[in-house]
Amino acid sequence: MEIVTIENKAFKALCDKIDKVHEELLRLQNPVKQLSNEWVDTYDVMTILQVSRRTLTKYLAEGKLKHTKHQKKNYFRLKDVEEFLARNNQYSTSNTTNDHGAE
Repeated sequence: MEIVTIENKAFKALCDKIDKVHEELLRLQNPVKQLSNEWVDTYDVMTILQVSRRTLTKYLAEGKLKHTKHQKKNYFRLKDVEEFLARNNQYSTSNTTNDHGAE
């Protein structure tokens, strides 16, 4: 048996790489679950944004929300929906300050 010694920093880097490979293997074991965590359909987006189908269609026509069409059905990356929601919340909170001229 041969004993190999390495520096602590190199050992930690190796452990980090092994952890990343392990996480990737776990992710790849169930690609359907991963896909469902990353993509949502029109109904889910309407629920998340609390908007009607017409309002969502307007957002799509104006290019405010990115989507992918597959077999006549729209799918949205959850990341894009979250970014859209953050952008809109930023505007709505900044516009809700009531300043009636009174000090």
